Formats: sequence, C-alpha cells, structure tokens
Amino acid sequence: MKRQFYRNSNFKEDTYFRQPRFRQQLNEAKASGYRTFVNEVRKINNLKNARDLKGDVYIKDIFIRYWEPFKEKYLARLQRPGLIKAVESMTGCHNFSNGYIYYECPNCDNFHMVGFSCHSRFCPSCGKKYKDQRTIKVSEKCLEVPHRQFVFTIPFQLREYFQLHRELLGVLFSTVKETLNSVLEKNAPRACRREKRRLGFVSFLHTFGRDMKWHPHIHVLLAERYLNNRGELKKLDYFPFDYIRITFQNKLFHNIYAFYRDVIKDRRQTQEIYLLCRKLKSKYKDGYYVYGRKFSGDRTTTRDIKDITNYIARYASHPPISERRITGMDTEANLVTWFYDPHEDDDVEDEEEKIGRQTITEDVFEFMKRMIIHIPSKGFQVIRYYGFYSNKFKEKVTDRRLFSSAQLAQMKDNTLWANNLMGSYGYSPLLCHCGAEMEVNYELSYYPRGPTNET
Repeated sequence: MKRQFYRNSNFKEDTYFRQPRFRQQLNEAKASGYRTFVNEVRKINNLKNARDLKGDVYIKDIFIRYWEPFKEKYLARLQRPGLIKAVESMTGCHNFSNGYIYYECPNCDNFHMVGFSCHSRFCPSCGKKYKDQRTIKVSEKCLEVPHRQFVFTIPFQLREYFQLHRELLGVLFSTVKETLNSVLEKNAPRACRREKRRLGFVSFLHTFGRDMKWHPHIHVLLAERYLNNRGELKKLDYFPFDYIRITFQNKLFHNIYAFYRDVIKDRRQTQEIYLLCRKLKSKYKDGYYVYGRKFSGDRTTTRDIKDITNYIARYASHPPISERRITGMDTEANLVTWFYDPHEDDDVEDEEEKIGRQTITEDVFEFMKRMIIHIPSKGFQVIRYYGFYSNKFKEKVTDRRLFSSAQLAQMKDNTLWANNLMGSYGYSPLLCHCGAEMEVNYELSYYPRGPTNET
C-alpha cells in the first residue's frame, strides 16, 4: 500500500511545533498515546502562523488586502451577475462574524471553533469540497462499462468572443452535444431514429489553462455504449475523429452565427463573426481540435473514473490556480509571483527539449484580473449531464453501477470538513490533546441566520 505523505509533516524540517509555548499540550498529547501526539504536532504545524513563516501565500489573503481598491478602480467592469458576491463570499469564508460551530472537549477545558464556509466556487477551500461533491455525483451515475475522455477546443481567434458574450459558453455545450450525438446517426441513421438511440456522457467546462489565460474548452466523460428504446446498452467504441472534428467545426460555425443573428441582432457584429468563421474554416481544413483519450484495458476501473473525474471536476469548480503555485507576495511593491509548467512539456521525455517551468511576477491587480474572469456567471452550470446520464432521464438502466453503495458512502463521508482535513493534512481538528473527541456545544455556537448543519 502506498504510504501517505502529508504537508508540514517532516518533523525534522517542519519544526514549528518545537516552540516552548506548545510544550505542555504536546506532553499531554504524548501521555495520551502516539496517535494523539502525532495529531497534535500536525495540527500545530498547520496553524496559519506556521504556514505564513514557511512563505505560503493565500488567495483569500490577497483579495482581503486588495479587493476594495481593486473594486473601486474596476467597478464598471465587475457587473457580471454573481461576480462581486463570489469574491466577497470567499473573503468572508470561515469569518466568525458570519457564524461558527463551537466544539468542546468533554474531559478538559479545550475547545475548537470553526466558522461557516462560504460555498463559493471561487474559494479554494469550498471549491475543493464542491469538486469532491461533483465527483461523487458523476460517480453515482457511471455504469460499469468502458469510458472515454474527450476534449473539444476552439481556435484562439474565437476565445475573446466567448468572454465578451458568455452565453456562447452555453452554445459550446450544445455544440459538443450535437457533435457527439451525430456520431450515432452517421453509420445507421434509420436505426438510430427507429430505436431512439442515445449516448450517456457528462460535459465539464474549463475556461483556463495552466497559464490562467482565457481558454474555454469542454471535457467530456463518455460511456462507450448507446441505449436503445428496449432499454438495452449496446457497444460503441469506434469514434471517427476526422468526421468529429469537421462536424464540431461546422456545427460551432452554425451555432455561433445563429446566436449573433438571433440574440445579438447587430448586423455589423453578425457579419464580422460570419467572416471570421469562414476564414477559420478555410484555415483549419481538418476541423477544430478534438482529442479522445481511451482508458487502458478492456474495462474502466473505479480508479480510472475517480482519477479522471477528480481531474476534470477540479478545473470546473476551483480558482484557476492552486495556492501551491503562488510562490511569493511582495506587499510593498504589490507584486505576486507564481509559476506554471507548460502543457507542451507533458509528452517530452528529453529534459533539454522542454520549455521548462515558467515563473511570472506581475502586479497584484493583473493577477486578480486573471482570476476573476474565470468566475462563472450566477446560475451558470459548468457541469452538465446528457443522454442516459442526464438527471432528467427516468428510464431504468439495468447495467451494474461502477461504484458500490459502500464506496459512494465512503466518498461522501470523506467530504465532511474534519475528514477532509484528515485526508489532506493527516490530522483531526476534533481530537483533543488529552485524547478525547470534542463534541458540539450548540448553545455556544453562533448562527446569525438560524441553525445550520453546514461548516
């Protein structure tokens, strides 16, 4: 079994716990057993002061410091529905003034308070929980059949239009759906209509790459089966990529043009997008980029699905950069330093031929701009279900589910905040240094909007 390594758990290098002020509680923890002692050391090593001393930089801290002057300067450009609320919810996440749960030890006077979470997908902490919950929802639907991952990408010349008119992101979803469904009709159109064949897939919108630039594209997790009107799942594992690329290009051209013609209704803009799409069609004669990764082996394993869904859902429900990639914050010069590893290096084995890690140092306002353009508009769904994986699909599919009820229950249990900390950092915040488990005291908890089970 692979050994789990937790952050700030190298006790020779991570020595914050050795400070004299922690000596008494660590002695008490040691007297309660090895498990309690290690838990207490990890808890101390992951205190915010400890992580600040190691140079950790937090997105929340950046926005707390700079959000008000940033908002004052760019208010006219921040009117997209839900944008300001998403940021300000994140900056108030776990703030005790917004409510908290009070835990106390039944054996000693120790206590722990945890503020309510903000539930903003822009928040690194809440975004992770959202990602875990979406991963579970996708996993609940997956059948025990082979799956394939597709990626649909638009030319860079079109990207700015999708940022200017974000309704086009919905058009992109529809185009991918139409393209995949056309595969069913290509070889047997009459049988497809007669049997009412349908695919089962989940689409995820990503709006950024590792460099945080605006780069909308769709990832798809698709079952290599189609369902007929008799409730039978039939094998479908051949995908003609030349046809798919051209079809995706043509349908996207048609749908973008229809959007400008019927929604924007501006003759000049409609003519402009029409000419651009025609130019791109001439330039990309083989169609737009479509990639379809096939999982290894004859069947998809639970690990395959969990890993790929975690990867896809992470980018669909998280700020566009991991805090581990932010390496510095100069509050005097107002500069942020971060890095990314180019995708182009992924398949290059020779280190000398790689582009190499790219380090960016930029003004904090520019960094913030990079981030907030990826906040989805209020009510916009970045993960969508289609065919026999659709939430609206009511017919029963008899094939076995990929994940058992026990596996799904365990996955849900892991999303609880205390279990999440245990999985990520190796300690439980509710294990007291005396060895007892802390309990909720509802009378000492604070619910500004009434009692809630959420933290």
